Amino acid sequence: MAIPGAYSDSTLKAYMHSVLGAVATTLGWSVAGGHYDEAVNETVAAYGVDDVTTVAGRDNIRHLRALARREVWRAVMQATVSHYDLSTDGAQRSRSQIHTQAKEMFVQSEVDCTAYGDAYTVGIDAIAYGDPYLPPEDD
Repeated sequence: MAIPGAYSDSTLKAYMHSVLGAVATTLGWSVAGGHYDEAVNETVAAYGVDDVTTVAGRDNIRHLRALARREVWRAVMQATVSHYDLSTDGAQRSRSQIHTQAKEMFVQSEVDCTAYGDAYTVGIDAIAYGDPYLPPEDD
């Protein structure tokens, strides 16, 4: 399957929905239900454009997708922050697991986004080793 050449709001929402997979089902999220609207807005704003349809080209699409993953996991974190664990009469329910997973996926998505930011640089420097216990060499 080829990477999409461009996205619209609705196709970006569908991509976000597919990223969440079973988590979306558990939360009861759907594209039609508007659960991804703000995540798309945040993605487009973070990318720095006013319209997602203006993003084109393989590297730009990869950048957009990385931002979309980050913003959809941020949305899940916000939606599940009040999910707490319950334990009563010997029964236990760990509702906080989704929030924990969302935080872990958000961190991974944030790492994915660093490759596209201005702050991400890779450099090579020479390292000179000197032994402080030896006398200096004469030049």
